[in-house]
Amino acid sequence: MEKKKKSKIQQGMLNRYRMIFIIIALFAILIATMLFKTTVVDAPLWNEKAAGTLVSGDSITPERGKILASDGSILSVSVRYYMVRLDLRSPNFKPEAIDSLLPRLCSQLESLHTQPQHTAAQWKALFDNEIKKEKSNRSRTFLISKKMTKAELDTLRTFAYLNSRNGRTIITAQSLDCREKPFGRMAARSIGNINDLKHGTSGLEKELDSLLYGKPGVKKKVQLTTAIKEWEDIAAINGYDILTSIDVQIQDILETELYNMCVEQEPEWATAVLMDVKTGDIKAISNLSWNETAHDYIETVNHAVRSWELGSVMKPISLAIAIEDGFVHASTPVTIGASFPYAQARPITDTHSIGANPTVTEVLAGSSNIGTARIITSHYGEKPWEFRKRLEEIGFFESLNIGISGESKPTIQPLGSPDKRMENPWRINLSRCCYGYAVQQSPVTNLAIINAIANDGKFVRPRLVKELWRNDSLIKSNPVSYVRKQAFSPKTASEVRSMLRAVVWSDHKGVPTAPRLQNNFVEIAGKTGTARIMEPGVGYTNKLRVTFTGFFPYDKPMYSCIVVFNAPRIRSAQLVSGRVLMNTALKMYARGMLGNKSDFRKEDDNTHRAPTLMAMSSDKTTRVLSQMKAKSYSQMKSKGNKKGMVPNVLGMGLRDAVATLERCGVTVTKISGSGYVAQQIPAAGSPLRKGTKATLHLNN
Repeated sequence: MEKKKKSKIQQGMLNRYRMIFIIIALFAILIATMLFKTTVVDAPLWNEKAAGTLVSGDSITPERGKILASDGSILSVSVRYYMVRLDLRSPNFKPEAIDSLLPRLCSQLESLHTQPQHTAAQWKALFDNEIKKEKSNRSRTFLISKKMTKAELDTLRTFAYLNSRNGRTIITAQSLDCREKPFGRMAARSIGNINDLKHGTSGLEKELDSLLYGKPGVKKKVQLTTAIKEWEDIAAINGYDILTSIDVQIQDILETELYNMCVEQEPEWATAVLMDVKTGDIKAISNLSWNETAHDYIETVNHAVRSWELGSVMKPISLAIAIEDGFVHASTPVTIGASFPYAQARPITDTHSIGANPTVTEVLAGSSNIGTARIITSHYGEKPWEFRKRLEEIGFFESLNIGISGESKPTIQPLGSPDKRMENPWRINLSRCCYGYAVQQSPVTNLAIINAIANDGKFVRPRLVKELWRNDSLIKSNPVSYVRKQAFSPKTASEVRSMLRAVVWSDHKGVPTAPRLQNNFVEIAGKTGTARIMEPGVGYTNKLRVTFTGFFPYDKPMYSCIVVFNAPRIRSAQLVSGRVLMNTALKMYARGMLGNKSDFRKEDDNTHRAPTLMAMSSDKTTRVLSQMKAKSYSQMKSKGNKKGMVPNVLGMGLRDAVATLERCGVTVTKISGSGYVAQQIPAAGSPLRKGTKATLHLNN
């Protein structure tokens, strides 16, 4: 009986073993089957996926090039910063180890430029608040600084506790590539900005993006012995460092004047360009458009290179051609009448009377549509295409290729051709295009041709990009070039210059259209232009586009400038566009930039006088004195600042003042004058509120 019972138990155990064996065998067969399927049957598919993983490459973003001013100073540069945090939940973080070192660490952090900035006591309170928590509740992202340089990060790693083996492991640094403008707000709008993809979105950053961005590289995954790693397959080609023709001081003056006038006149947009008469170097360029989101005027579309009807600034070009062709001279009298019906079209009229028989000079100075149309149609009316041909010969329709994207060529309504039967619309178009309608041109084109008149007829090509550099090597230089070596003869250019002077300075009553630009310091010559704005589907509206193109000083032209406002409140070219040009010229004169001394007072020799320094840090004072090799000096002092109050920046230079205010959250929105800060609004010691805006007045 017992043997039978034992036998049954043994049989049961054997059955269980058999069952386990069968299950294991089935699993082994399944595994073998799947292995065979994966390695043999599906091998091509998996090989394709593996190859795809290894072949597919990610883009390597190139380093964006620098934008340099004409003197080599940096306008915009890419800088790497780090967002630095501490992992206080890390197993390596030992509160007992940091406890005795915490006061010293907090003191060291106070001395470091961190964002946000804290005092030693504030740092101590922040650390104490975290340390007292349970380990699981401590922060893994305890913020030390939102923006720290590599040198500051290296300094941080030498601080108490953080220089230990455990301390170093709790530091996390996330790299941030930022675009910095060393001149701060100065010319910032025109320099522009970039987006997260490192492409320019406004200003020069956008216009020169194709040169600045460079060429992306490719990195691929490669199979190494231990793992798949990323490998640089094609190296990124960094963008060019671009030496522009921009003069920082002139750019700041022009941009500020244009912005202030925009705030006053509330146009849809405005643009201004200032260039060197002899070289064509664009010393300043600004494009401002109203932005509803920002509720401010910002740099967006470059209106300076887009074509528009600019009105009467076309008249000097038309009359210069007539003078060059010998049909009239500056003193030739012109019979104009009250209106001019021509080619069965609506009669041409003037906004005001300049007399019955004005000279050609007075026709231009008084901006007579009738006079200009009579001169041009009397000589080209039977062959309108000849006028277009003359425009082509002087280079009017040429592409200027100044390096700004979106540049458009001038266009003109059809003027016919000699191989076709005369059509009346050609004659009508001729009578309109000569004084600024039926013809579209970019502000830069109009400026370049007026500049040719100032430059004895030499049509120099506007130049924004002077040199391209990469890795400290000059890659390409763009020399001064000409659209036409001689668009007009020196004699014609001289005559038209005197006519443009009369636009501002004529003493004939009712003739000058820009007498408000007369001043005691800079003799300005130029032309006003007013054109009704055409809107698609509507036609010509009552809104006006006002322009002033000119040059200064008149006797020895150094700079030419064009200013355009689209739909300003005051419908006057001289009071809006002309005033921007005049104020720019006067500020340049005040700074001694027009071949004059900045102050007419006779100055004593001050070689041996002790220098006076602006208010600045002791380190900077030492550095300046070392560079000047000065043995003695006097220095302006700025009073200490209290927490929660607007800091005192009186006596500081512009950069130090702006930096001091911005560190406290104060935005500088307006700057006037030059030198050191003589007045600040709000005053030092005023309560510091979120979003506080400041105005700085500088004085030498």
